[in-house]
Amino acid sequence: MKGSNKAEAPKRPPGSPMLIVLMIIVVLPSVLLADAWGAGPVGIIGGLTGMFALVAFMGGPLRADLRIAAVMGPLLIFAAAVPRLVAETSRPAAIALVVVLVFVAALLPLLGPRFGNAGMGLGMTTVFGYGYAPMGGADHRQVIAAAVAGVAVALVLRILMGISDPSKQTREQVAAVLVADDPSSATATAFSTWLSDGRQRWLADALEGASRYRLALHTAHLTAAGDPDDTVLRERAHELAEEMKAKPRRGEPVKAPSPSQASAVTEPPFTDAARALDSVEQAIQERDTATVTLDRDRRHQLQDAVLHPAARLQSIQFRHAFRTALAVLLMLLITSGLERGDPLVSTVLLTTFSILQASWSGTVAKARNKIIGLVSGSLTVAVVLLVVPSRYLTLVAVVALCLGLWYVVTRPALGGAFMVVVSVGFNSVTRDLNAVDLLTQYVVLTLSAVLVGVVLGFAVIPGFRPPPLRRRIETATEATATALRASSERSGPQQPEEIALLRDAVRLQDELVPDRDRLDDRQLAELDTLRNGLRDLTVLADAAQLNRGELDQVLQALSPDDPTGGNGADGTAPETSGAASSTLWDLAQHAGSAERYLLRTLPDHA
Repeated sequence: MKGSNKAEAPKRPPGSPMLIVLMIIVVLPSVLLADAWGAGPVGIIGGLTGMFALVAFMGGPLRADLRIAAVMGPLLIFAAAVPRLVAETSRPAAIALVVVLVFVAALLPLLGPRFGNAGMGLGMTTVFGYGYAPMGGADHRQVIAAAVAGVAVALVLRILMGISDPSKQTREQVAAVLVADDPSSATATAFSTWLSDGRQRWLADALEGASRYRLALHTAHLTAAGDPDDTVLRERAHELAEEMKAKPRRGEPVKAPSPSQASAVTEPPFTDAARALDSVEQAIQERDTATVTLDRDRRHQLQDAVLHPAARLQSIQFRHAFRTALAVLLMLLITSGLERGDPLVSTVLLTTFSILQASWSGTVAKARNKIIGLVSGSLTVAVVLLVVPSRYLTLVAVVALCLGLWYVVTRPALGGAFMVVVSVGFNSVTRDLNAVDLLTQYVVLTLSAVLVGVVLGFAVIPGFRPPPLRRRIETATEATATALRASSERSGPQQPEEIALLRDAVRLQDELVPDRDRLDDRQLAELDTLRNGLRDLTVLADAAQLNRGELDQVLQALSPDDPTGGNGADGTAPETSGAASSTLWDLAQHAGSAERYLLRTLPDHA
């Protein structure tokens, strides 16, 4: 029994070289370019600005990432340089500017999942650019040169990474719908990426067919589990996924779909899945790159629908932004009493910003890792100071930096412990500071940041708390159903009433995140499925051109009382027609299933 328990114990995640690679390919070139442009001692601002900028510029296909870079690039330069320069003449004005930028950074995720990294990059750039204390000072030209160098290096790297195959990620995400363990999440991700990457016809057809395949396969399993045709279909789906991910060759002639094992499937429960795979193969062979024209550009309308309700005080994301800005403000006021150029100002501001998350559980997890790392790192520093000669402190700090970068992503508490050694070791040597006093100050400031983040955010500001999660799930689903009805019944241009319904639906969908709710891993996954599914239903409904019967079937799938679990009355999926209708049905089915699971497992008061 002991051996079995030991075998079942979860393995600790190994380290990751990701940050070390980023340091080599982004930070180092940014610092060197900034130095060549005369940045001097503030070159490190360019290095870290470059790293945060690259994080903000990545995550999607090249076309979409460059659009984000066009907006975020100038904003990152502004955040890295202007607050610091304003502080030279008016520290209160600089503090106010930092708080505003942090507030904006915390609101950026409302624009969509892609902007989560952009918000993190903007916030980190702002607080580091303001708090970093270069040795010997720097003028405005050096600071601006450093910031521009960092963004320029990040932009060039992003172009180099994607120029050979700009739509690679879009193809990979559409291909994942065929083989992913969670088809609903894969469908939502693929559809969102397709919208932002030119909306090519062949990828739309492939996504439509892949969604129909997964839906038909699920339906077939209800009546014919274990059939040999199932293995044939899955093997064919894997082959098509690999074909779809392959980089297209220029000038390659269009091929006619070849006979496949999937086409030979004859068992009735699996024939729909076989036909769906045939349509995927046809889309891959033809590769029609024409742009799909939607009746209205849903991307811009979604942004409009998201930004308008963002200012409501009951919004979770607004409350998170308010809490983050207020916490950073308090830490700015606390550190304002320190001497000008104190090396720990940027460290404590970065700690404050990184600890605060939109949910209670996320913030507590960050705070726990930070405290464990602080205690472990402090004890390590104490031992190092007792047994290691001071002339070796720089070497110890370099080794700790490599280990910290290796572990901070996968094991943040261990990585944080090494970073304590780095901060105390480097600053005590390079700035000729007393290591014991520096460690004491580091501990006090870090504990202050943790207390401000946890206590202020979730004890002092409870008045902004949204309704219970169960009620938010019910209202978001009802609002989405209302918006779907309005969208399907419209025959002319979009009316203001429909826009208002869409805005309300998107706002309520954004509220489907845990606040102080204690959810297990399954509930968290189902909540993500529900939120993403409802969001994409509002996007896709307009392109699907649902008739009355199809709309009723989608709404039935979303109903918390659906006795069929998302299928038709006879236990099979209903027939759908029109572009994107199968994808919409698949989203509705999985969103409804997630809704029913959550309502069944959440306590009545949640």
